[in-house]
Amino acid sequence: MRAAPSSGPGAPSFPGPARGRLESVLPARLVGHGRRPSWQRSRLRRLLSAGLVAAAAYLALSAFLPGGPPRDLPVVVVAQDLLPGHVLTPADLTVESWPRDLGPDNAFSDPVLLVGRTLGAGMSRGEVLTAARVRGPGLLTGAGDGLVAAHIRLADPAMAAVAAAGDHVDVISSAGQVVAADVVVLAVDTRSDGSSGWSGAAASGPSGGLLAAVGAAEAVRLATADPSGLSAPTFNVVLKAARH
Repeated sequence: MRAAPSSGPGAPSFPGPARGRLESVLPARLVGHGRRPSWQRSRLRRLLSAGLVAAAAYLALSAFLPGGPPRDLPVVVVAQDLLPGHVLTPADLTVESWPRDLGPDNAFSDPVLLVGRTLGAGMSRGEVLTAARVRGPGLLTGAGDGLVAAHIRLADPAMAAVAAAGDHVDVISSAGQVVAADVVVLAVDTRSDGSSGWSGAAASGPSGGLLAAVGAAEAVRLATADPSGLSAPTFNVVLKAARH
């Protein structure tokens, strides 16, 4: 008696009706005796070959794609939000690596150089510390020729909580004379309690003040506002409208 085709070695284990349906869909060479294992191996080889070709293409293209700029420039940034007049400590500072082309001018790379220095303006966490951010000659960075930094004692200490670095102000003496017009605030003093925010309570201790960039003639008028020399003169300041 002749054996059924499905009983031969290596034949697919499909019953007769199922085999007939496969033969109607697939080419005969894929469903014959011993074809199923061969077909699976061939398909696996094709998948592996396609994966290897894709990986080789990616590696070849990545060699020509421009990468990000190297981050090899150390810069000092503040590790937390800080108020104007804050004296910097090691805990306030951290070092990050920046792309050399993006590093700001006059940035510090060594935090040791900043410990003990006083901030001339408030800073937010992650901001880069530059010479213009700390009190000293750096505060005049970008100022016009002939300008100097002058300290102005305020008759109303509350103005120290209103003015901020970068504001333009007029400075008025106790006699009602404008001794310095449209000068730029470089830094604002903190109050004696270490805060700089607005408070409705009367401030204790010495009057607040601010540093401003003034010309030589204005600096002389500020210094001689009280010709008696019996007390340090104090001034009122009025904020100017922002320039556009």
